[in-house]
Amino acid sequence: MTSDVGTSQWVAAFRRRVRRWYRLHGRELPWKEDADPYSVWVREIMLQQTTVAAVVPYLEKFLDEFPTVTSLAQASEEAVLRVWEGLGYYSRARNLHRAATMIVEEWEGVWPRSADAIECLPGVGRYTASAIASFAFDEAAPIVEANTLRLYSRLLGMVDDPARASGQKQLWAFAERVVPPARPGQFNQALMDLGATVCRSEPLCEECPVRLNCQAFRLGITSRVPMRRRRARITELHETAVVIKRSGDVLMIRYSEEGRWPGLWGFPLISRARGETLDQPTTILDLVREMRARGIDIEFCRQLGEFRHGVTRFRIHLQAADVSWVDGEWNGGERAEWIPIDELSRRPLSVPGRQVAQWIRKPA
Repeated sequence: MTSDVGTSQWVAAFRRRVRRWYRLHGRELPWKEDADPYSVWVREIMLQQTTVAAVVPYLEKFLDEFPTVTSLAQASEEAVLRVWEGLGYYSRARNLHRAATMIVEEWEGVWPRSADAIECLPGVGRYTASAIASFAFDEAAPIVEANTLRLYSRLLGMVDDPARASGQKQLWAFAERVVPPARPGQFNQALMDLGATVCRSEPLCEECPVRLNCQAFRLGITSRVPMRRRRARITELHETAVVIKRSGDVLMIRYSEEGRWPGLWGFPLISRARGETLDQPTTILDLVREMRARGIDIEFCRQLGEFRHGVTRFRIHLQAADVSWVDGEWNGGERAEWIPIDELSRRPLSVPGRQVAQWIRKPA
């Protein structure tokens, strides 16, 4: 790092250039002027590991259903998961619900105004707490998230791994140095917008208002900063969802808290080998045996469809089997209920589960 990066003169010039750029080029986000701590909190939780484009419709739907922290606290977890359905990373929704209960019961519905106090909420880390404090209460709280991490790393010319403890310490110290006391929320939003639209994975340096402040640009190493981590290996999963029908009802299970779809409802799943299909007698025989091992005798009727879906580190190849209940009670370990088919729309399901539910409603 050159000696001028982070000095008072450098910081003053940096802030000035960022604010000027933001006035002209900042993103027109639907929540740009929203400083309500509840809606700020919900959107920041949604934005964890999710793009702005994906969040916008979900945020509107969520706030329509739960307009206040009290209404969220009073809702059932299942109702919260149903509204969240399709956004993924469902632990975020469960933490929102738990945190809302804490705010209402322990804080009497009054938000603390500091990042340190907000950070004690379930599911709220340092970044989210700082975002709420700066956007809602104009606290001069620093932020480090995906977009600003990229921006700060390049400004510092940091070739070390920014995810390591030493890298995180350096980035947070830098963020504390640059956040201004005046209108810190607006400045933090400007930094995120700059990182999202200009200082991207493939940076647009010639369009960057702070390229002359940037050590990576000076050294010609922007393409190598920040250090890129290896992508997690994708696991291919080949599964069959078993739709067990009985007198207009369908057997649904609630997945465990430790599973892939914690807290959601779905259909019994069995693993199958790659290439196995439901038009093969051996596959159908294995299906019948597996269900019998879980306490249910079935009769195979037809294949409903096939579906592919990517989630975290998995790529799911799903087939759905339409079967009839013959005898027995479920003893597969998960909680199970016989649910009227018309009630499926009110249960929170995974994306593959919702696809299967849609297939069920189509005529044979």
